[in-house]
Amino acid sequence: MKRVIIALTSIVLVATAAIGITHYYSVKILSAGRAYTNFQSQYSAGEKDATRHLMSYIYSHEETDYLFFKNDISIPKGDSIAREALSAGKDIKIARIGFLMGGNHPDDLPELIWFFKKFKNVDFFKEAILTWQQADIMVAKLDAIGSQAYNNIRSGKPIDKEELILQINTISDNLTIKQQNFSALLGTTSRMVDHYVLIADLSVSIIILGCSALLAGIMLRKLHTSKKVIIEQNLSLKNMNERINKFVYGVTHDLRSPLSSLTGLVAVLEREKDISKISGYTTMMRESIQLQDQHIQDVLNTISNDSRKGAELCNLGEIVNDVISQNSFFAEGQKVKFLSELEVWELKCNVTDLKTVFNNLISNAIKYADFNKPEQWIKVRSYRKDKHCVIEIEDNGIGIKPEQRGSIFNKFFKSGSNKKSMGLGLYFTKQAIEDMNGTIAVRSLLGGGTSFIVSLPL
Repeated sequence: MKRVIIALTSIVLVATAAIGITHYYSVKILSAGRAYTNFQSQYSAGEKDATRHLMSYIYSHEETDYLFFKNDISIPKGDSIAREALSAGKDIKIARIGFLMGGNHPDDLPELIWFFKKFKNVDFFKEAILTWQQADIMVAKLDAIGSQAYNNIRSGKPIDKEELILQINTISDNLTIKQQNFSALLGTTSRMVDHYVLIADLSVSIIILGCSALLAGIMLRKLHTSKKVIIEQNLSLKNMNERINKFVYGVTHDLRSPLSSLTGLVAVLEREKDISKISGYTTMMRESIQLQDQHIQDVLNTISNDSRKGAELCNLGEIVNDVISQNSFFAEGQKVKFLSELEVWELKCNVTDLKTVFNNLISNAIKYADFNKPEQWIKVRSYRKDKHCVIEIEDNGIGIKPEQRGSIFNKFFKSGSNKKSMGLGLYFTKQAIEDMNGTIAVRSLLGGGTSFIVSLPL
């Protein structure tokens, strides 16, 4: 009997090891496939945005449109650098730089590089690389057309707008076909991996289930019960920890911006010589403190509840006005200029989360204002797009460095110019938006300002 148990146990161990190895490589391949799908999405978006800005530049001759075109075209060009480096067997650092220029997440780089090196000589991926190379040639041609048009426009030479637009559209259409072919090849890879993994899983699972049933049915049942309890406890602790983290953040980060505005009010008050105006300033200070006190109460109520407060009908104008009133002055005492263009006034959301979003984005715009410019302003817009409310918060501040744009939503990420930041504002902002089933994107030009685009379901 002992020999039977040892034999069955050995079979289970070998089968478990086999399925573990199979899953390791299948997950690695599928993870790489996901990374390449995201890569293709970034590549396509960069090319489409570049095409749009180039056509806009040809008609408008606006320097900003051309700068946006060069910024967008750098995404597929970065991916081209990575492909050439990996194909030629060059230093991996060059490939990493290229992929980062292409807007790929740093965590995806190991999978992108590993998959390319392991499968570059396999038929299906060789075809994908060839499609990629052909697309890069078209991107280079699009870049050349843009540069030539820019040089001609700068020098005052006449240009055939219709012919240029025709060339650009032709390249864009061909690129769309190449991108679709690339996606189709990635889909074939995923389906092939799924097929073989399914067969391996079924075979090994039957062996494991049979042996496990003979060896330890009762033990597995108890283990399952214990595991379930542990998972529930861990989930409860995790939820509590998240609520505590949000509370700590709420009473630190969310208080700093209104306090900075209050500091600005105090500075104005100290310089004010007209006694009749002092009561107006103190009223503003009292209202700001009351609004912040109410916000803290809302955060505390959210944390004290075991479940999150559901969505409710929010008045966007009131929320914007409350946040603006708490962030109306720079720390130096200069009043912040706000512009409001609200087309959508009501949507269903979590009021506390939405206030956190506005407070973080507006306070960031204030922190990174460019005082070298004659005027500092912040614009808040809202409009309907499909079944979503799109909220844009734009400023004319110092902008975001290109190499930092992919990291600004990471936890504890800090800009080098802000020593007092905890690196949590944009992290919690994105988390709050995702909790409301929304998305956030950023558009920024170094020295030219920043726009955060939030999309929430109506």
